[in-house]
Amino acid sequence: MKEFFLSKRVSELNWSGIFNSEQSAREGFSKIASAITQSGARLLSLELFGGDWLNAPSEEYIASFGYEFPVNRILPLDENSKPVLGGAHVVAVKGADVEVVRSSEGDIAVKYSDGEGTEYFRTFGITTDSFPADEYSHTYENISRLERILRAGGYAYTDIVRTWFYNDDILSWYEPFNKARTCFYKERGIFGSLLPASTGIGAPNPKHVRIESGAFVVKPKNSSVKAYEIESPLQCGAPEYGSSFSRAVEIDTPSGKRILVSGTASIAPGGETLYQDDISAQVDLTMRVISAILEARGLSLKDTVRSVSYCLRPEYYEVFKKWLADNGLADMPHIPSYSIVCRGDLLFEVELEAAVNI
Repeated sequence: MKEFFLSKRVSELNWSGIFNSEQSAREGFSKIASAITQSGARLLSLELFGGDWLNAPSEEYIASFGYEFPVNRILPLDENSKPVLGGAHVVAVKGADVEVVRSSEGDIAVKYSDGEGTEYFRTFGITTDSFPADEYSHTYENISRLERILRAGGYAYTDIVRTWFYNDDILSWYEPFNKARTCFYKERGIFGSLLPASTGIGAPNPKHVRIESGAFVVKPKNSSVKAYEIESPLQCGAPEYGSSFSRAVEIDTPSGKRILVSGTASIAPGGETLYQDDISAQVDLTMRVISAILEARGLSLKDTVRSVSYCLRPEYYEVFKKWLADNGLADMPHIPSYSIVCRGDLLFEVELEAAVNI
């Protein structure tokens, strides 16, 4: 479990567990539930990656807390694939009161403070109940619904520092998704504010809708807490090739520094895919790109508190594990997922969060 201080009195706890069966999930959930209870922390959000074998243990785990929190559930591309990839990531907070926010549509978020005025807001599992025939309209409606849960908490879309979009069958409609997001962002003035870090990955969800999304908000009280976009030394900005997200966002507080790295893959400085048929080379470049982002800001991969590795084929996860071991990072917190990256020639992607206390 990694602890990151938001202030002298309030801290966030991050825990990642890799599961590949119902039994391993039960064991992992039991361990983290005990740790949260003993620490006196309050669970904020839960991300779940895995097939039907994860249903019973995750439902039992969620019910054991007796209170609500946002949940994101992502399914593998093939339930019967081997090796089985899956796991869970938990974020909890210690020393803060947590308010559960519910929109009129039933979406759930949590709101909390660092005790010194800066507010935090997390939501996950946002889907739309309407099913527009075209992908553009479906995307626009999903982002609008995400905005509505923000408004229920007293926030605007411009307060977001990071988003997640899990799009079923992403390769068949990534272009209209990007167009709708860009249009929405122009209408809301996002490009004149903070362009959020983001993940856009291809993965089905239990509701069998086109998109399941989520967002993380940081609302500073004053200039002592800052959230701003940072560049990737080894890649161009994503808007240069039509994707509306920043490569990374940094959040600085008097107590520490946090960097939210967007979904990152084997993309050249000019925006084209590199090493199209070489998973080892794609993994290596992906991790070098992320490492360069962190090192430019005084952090390293050893400061990782959360990450997800998205593998186009389940066996690619072994290549990633080998890279971690070869680079002295075998214990880096991460979860593997059997998912599609946003380009047909990309085999692997990683999103990551790193943090250091001052």
